[in-house]
Amino acid sequence: MATRQQLKDLALLRLREAEALFAAALYDGAKYLSGYVVELALKARICRLLDADEYPEKGDLKRVYAVHDLDQLLFLAGLRKAVDPSNKPLFDNWSTAALWKPERRYDAPGSVTRQDAEDILNAIRDSSHGVLTWIKTLW
Repeated sequence: MATRQQLKDLALLRLREAEALFAAALYDGAKYLSGYVVELALKARICRLLDADEYPEKGDLKRVYAVHDLDQLLFLAGLRKAVDPSNKPLFDNWSTAALWKPERRYDAPGSVTRQDAEDILNAIRDSSHGVLTWIKTLW
């Protein structure tokens, strides 16, 4: 699997790709890639937490760490309690981002509106309380 630095780099690349898709009015792809931004960032944080050179998705650890669910990854990253309703801007942004599921790749084309894609992108990249902005301080 990828190293912590590769996960960070991939998270930032996926954000640029999602923004490019959004600019091209390809909203399904923009929303879909946005979820991977958060997944990759959380996996980089998990590497830091575990003091691991690579994300543990092989061998005996595969059962635990081969995860795409953002709420599970938030827990594995030791950040579940930090996403608290008392921090409403972060909580709201997390609530928007966490709706993402990788299974959405099977959704019918055109099922994501411009607003849907913009909402998840903004939840991730908001400069004050965005999910990626927050995770980057911890990864």
